[in-house]
Amino acid sequence: MATQRLHTYTYNLRQTFRSISGDNTYLRLRRHHYTLNTDAFDIDLWTMRDAITAAQHATSTEATTAALRHAVAAYRGPLAADTGYPWLARHQQAVSREFLTAAVNLAEALAHRPAEAHAVLDTAAHHHPDDELLAAAATIRDRLG
Repeated sequence: MATQRLHTYTYNLRQTFRSISGDNTYLRLRRHHYTLNTDAFDIDLWTMRDAITAAQHATSTEATTAALRHAVAAYRGPLAADTGYPWLARHQQAVSREFLTAAVNLAEALAHRPAEAHAVLDTAAHHHPDDELLAAAATIRDRLG
């Protein structure tokens, strides 16, 4: 019974994808295993996390800074803000922390460009005005002038 429901739901999902965006393959079925074709989606969370991973693996300061810029630019605000799902709170906090860490790291990397560093921290504060990490980052702002 559960298998039949799964097939019904995935069929409906595939039909919805097809009606919205044509014949692009958003959901793949291989050996009774469904996977999303992540290349077919433009998801800000995935983009931000990919950029953070790229920054962590970068081999130069320039590459790290570029990846952090990309991560900060990809962030659109708190994950599923105002949805009120209790199970989501833990994930919202984790994503916010990832963004704020990236923003603070970028501001530190831009210490030689105070105006840009301020802009990064201002962007972060816009999304999360009461965050403790940003309060601690105020020392960076003070140091930048």
